[in-house]
Amino acid sequence: MERVQRTIDSYLRYAEHNQAAYRAIVSGGVGFDAEVHAIRDGVREAIVATIAEGAYGRRDIAPVARMGLLAWVCSVEGAVLAWIDHPDLSRETMCELLVKTLGGAMRAIEELDPSWPAPEPARRDG
Repeated sequence: MERVQRTIDSYLRYAEHNQAAYRAIVSGGVGFDAEVHAIRDGVREAIVATIAEGAYGRRDIAPVARMGLLAWVCSVEGAVLAWIDHPDLSRETMCELLVKTLGGAMRAIEELDPSWPAPEPARRDG
């Protein structure tokens, strides 16, 4: 759990201190830039694979688990764009919110496909 918090905090720090670059990468750049889209999509896939490895012990996961994690990553991007434009929350609160929504995404994945159980820190029954 601490690793997840540190990683998300670092992500937020990057977005906070490199706002123009973050906006360009997440929004796809000016117009349609295939290279920027490829970088963004590669980063998304790497984040999904890293979370999957930490949560499930493997990078190759079922479609519902992959899509659930990808949905979380994309929601983080949108939320962080809004946050850097209107930093009404502290970085610490934003980090905690994103950590908790990751837990929610993992619980939803488990509900849809019990063969992909949420890891212990994301569980509500323990």
